[in-house]
Amino acid sequence: MNVISDTGPIIALAKTNNIKILKSLFERVYISRTVYKELMAKTGSEAEEIDKALKDFITVIEDNFSTMEITPLLKELGEGEKHSIEFAYANKDNIILLMDDKSGRNKARKLKLKTTGTIGVLITAKNKGLVENVTATLVLMRGKGYWFTDEIIEAAAKAAGE
Repeated sequence: MNVISDTGPIIALAKTNNIKILKSLFERVYISRTVYKELMAKTGSEAEEIDKALKDFITVIEDNFSTMEITPLLKELGEGEKHSIEFAYANKDNIILLMDDKSGRNKARKLKLKTTGTIGVLITAKNKGLVENVTATLVLMRGKGYWFTDEIIEAAAKAAGE
């Protein structure tokens, strides 16, 4: 299966040197040109990891997947979320949308798109032996500026069997 990612999960995984998990879990990893621009604006410790992933396995696609029938549903979202959802909608038979933004995920579900987020990726990675502890990884992400509430971390720990 292929994945189209929004900005957030790429940043979260890169902050903890786990971005390579995407290469292990998915056949192809796509980002829109808008998401690429958002990622290039990052100057934190994750910038080097993102740059390596872009050179290795992330494919940047053009933002030309506008589908008029879903445009009104997406009007309140940021550009990165919009373009990621549009690409997922245009390729819905063989793509998973990777997005943490709650509003974007809710809109994607209304469109019957397959979705997951950073936590879903980490749980899948743990089940495949690629990550030892989901909870510790989420706490590390939070410590590096990617926000997860205590309740979300607790729910993820339960789902991961920790």
